Amino acid sequence: MLITMPAGMTRIEQLVLAKICIAADGSKSAHVPEHTFIKKFPDVKMARKALKKLVSGGYVARHPTAGEMTYQMTQAGWEECRRMKAEAPRP
Repeated sequence: MLITMPAGMTRIEQLVLAKICIAADGSKSAHVPEHTFIKKFPDVKMARKALKKLVSGGYVARHPTAGEMTYQMTQAGWEECRRMKAEAPRP
């Protein structure tokens, strides 16, 4: 099964969004620190670049805190996560 991506969204962006969705347990109101999902990628630089594109694309919102930057899914990001989950192949 081929998973279609929104126009302009690369595979790494899709993976970063999925990691945020998993870390937030599907919640739109959860604020996830960057270190909980970025460090799991072999190419951290590429993952950070994808995260910036997700923020500029409106899929993820930034929330600065006293200690570190946290990220939250927007409505568009949440809907994309649900779409990816629905299209994922089931064992």
